[in-house]
Amino acid sequence: MDLTDDNAKLLLALGKAQVDAMFQRQADYAVDDSEFLPLVEVVLNAFEAVGNQEVAEQVWEYAFDAYDKDCKDADPRSTTAENRQLMQSYLLGKRRKERNGRRR
Repeated sequence: MDLTDDNAKLLLALGKAQVDAMFQRQADYAVDDSEFLPLVEVVLNAFEAVGNQEVAEQVWEYAFDAYDKDCKDADPRSTTAENRQLMQSYLLGKRRKERNGRRR
């Protein structure tokens, strides 16, 4: 299934809407990133479970971009690479990376 498929387009739109909703909820009622980001991870892993890796990757990239935006709002000096690495350091699964760049 590629992104020209109507089902893939629908999954991608759903994923982006879920990311937007989760990050809006975090903006309204913030919890520590160590609690918030594993919850995001659980939701996004569902896209991998349905078997469309292209959609899953795009939804993950959308989430990384959302986190990057939030980090830059908090500290404009932060870089996209630093923010991505920070987000990955809070994840629990296969996308987790240590803050120094080494995979766990």
